[in-house]
Amino acid sequence: MLSRHEHLPIDRSTRRVSLYSLKERGESDDIVIYCSDGQSVDAFAQQFFNAFGADRFWFVGVDHSPDYRNAEYLIGTDGPRFEMHEAFFVNTVAEWATKAIGIQHSRRQSAVFGYSCGGAFAASIGIRHPDIYGKIFSFSIAGRPITHFDVQPEADLSEVNFYFRSGSREPKAMRSYMKRLQNWLRSANVLVNSQTLAGGHEFATWSIGLNESISIAYELTPSKSVQRSDRPCDF
Repeated sequence: MLSRHEHLPIDRSTRRVSLYSLKERGESDDIVIYCSDGQSVDAFAQQFFNAFGADRFWFVGVDHSPDYRNAEYLIGTDGPRFEMHEAFFVNTVAEWATKAIGIQHSRRQSAVFGYSCGGAFAASIGIRHPDIYGKIFSFSIAGRPITHFDVQPEADLSEVNFYFRSGSREPKAMRSYMKRLQNWLRSANVLVNSQTLAGGHEFATWSIGLNESISIAYELTPSKSVQRSDRPCDF
């Protein structure tokens, strides 16, 4: 697995972003998955590449703030900070990633992944930016991206597909909220693929769920790919 790391400006500081792939340059039909909690994305990417060996996929991890993770991921916690991070994720990171990969950004080829509070952020991004991302992998949502289920989505979400995963041992309230969100989206004719997996609020649940969701979203079949040794990539 190849990797690249860089720090991009946000507010009066910088934030690390990471890029993982099996090749050094992109092609026109490649898929880019933008991920919250970037500190853990190398493990998710490695598990995915081990299972599928699919070199048309790129993982972009955006590190969370050590001090303001919830404020950046959860709407209603700190409006200005959420919006600042949202703009960074949607604009700065996407511009950097597509230049580094060497492709043009398109909704059809762009996805967002997150778990826990990051799962809430992924759902929010999908609902707020349906013109930018086509697939949303939102797992174990800890937070409330939507609070008023009697109001229909303001934007047209018909071209966005949502993939919800949760663990059977996770809090009942969390799974109940995800069910309400799923029904709200479906009432607006949005495609939602939702499953409860055996597991808790943990990496194993999310890794299995991510591989499964990506395989459904992009019609992949697991393969016995040749293992590739990790080395830095000069993009």
